[in-house]
Order: sequence, then C-alpha cells, then structure tokens
Amino acid sequence: MTDDINEGQILMGPSDVCALLGIKESTLRKYALILQDAGYKFHVNDKGQRGYFQNDVIVLKRFMEIKQSSDMTLEQAAEAVMAWVQQSNVAVRVMDKKQESERYNDDIQALKEMVAKQNELLKELMMRLDQQQKYIEESLKKRDELLMQSLKESMETRKMIAAAKEEDEKKKKGFWSRLFGK
Repeated sequence: MTDDINEGQILMGPSDVCALLGIKESTLRKYALILQDAGYKFHVNDKGQRGYFQNDVIVLKRFMEIKQSSDMTLEQAAEAVMAWVQQSNVAVRVMDKKQESERYNDDIQALKEMVAKQNELLKELMMRLDQQQKYIEESLKKRDELLMQSLKESMETRKMIAAAKEEDEKKKKGFWSRLFGK
C-alpha cells in the first residue's frame, strides 16, 4: 500500500493509540513487532519511530480481540489478523518480502561483526593469559634459583662455623692438656 491511501488521515503517536486501546506502550510495541513479523507494515518516520493511522488502530484492536477470544499464541493471532485484513480489504500496508529479508540480513551482518570482534578480543585475552603464565613461571624459576643459592651459602657458612668451632676446641683442649699434662 502506498502512503496516499492514508492521505487526509491523522497520524497518531503511541500514547494516543494506547489511550484508545487501553494498553501500555510496551504492550503496543510488542503487538506491533509481532504484526510486523507477520507481514503488516506500520508507518515509520526517518528516525525509526512508528506512527499509527486509523487503519492501524483497527488492525491492532482486531488483533487484541482474536488473541483474547481463543487459545492461540500471539503469532497465530497475528497470522489470523493478516488473513482477516486480506479478506476484508481493509486498506493496510503489507511489508514486501524484500524489505523483510533486508532487515534480517542487516541483523545477521551486525551479529557477524559482533562475533568477529568478540573473537578478536578472545584472541587478545588468550595472548595476555599466555604472557602472564610465562611471567609467573619465570618468576617462580628465579625465586627457586635464589632460594637454592641462599640455602647453599647458608650451608657453607654453617660448615665454616662448625669447622672454626672444632678448631677452637682443639686449640683449647690442647692448651689445657698441656697445662695439666694430659
């Protein structure tokens, strides 16, 4: 459908439509997205904001009636509304498949870019972890070497002290032995 079908009609904002239908804005957004996924096209300005014409309000009201009166999912209710729209010749705009696939292609491309960035970040983090592990291992090795060196020096010092004590005792013993003749 072209926009000239809606010429002369008033474009309403979400708050006006919510007041007419007695629902919250979050509920309106949810319903509009479900209907869009089913193929219904709402007026969207250049900032990506939805506007609603009288026909849109009729479709939303019918959607709410169908979803309340039967045991069907919201998606099934949207499909039923789309069938009703086509049968009753209500002037609506239906999103062509090309626009829908372009929307999904953009989403898929954005997801691919995000995954690529995350993969790069993961590679960088892995490199940092490897560097950190290498640093830790080198630090432990140096610490162990210094500890062993300190132990060896300590042992050598103790041996030297023990040897010096032993020599002193020999000298002392020798003096007393000489003094008392033993």
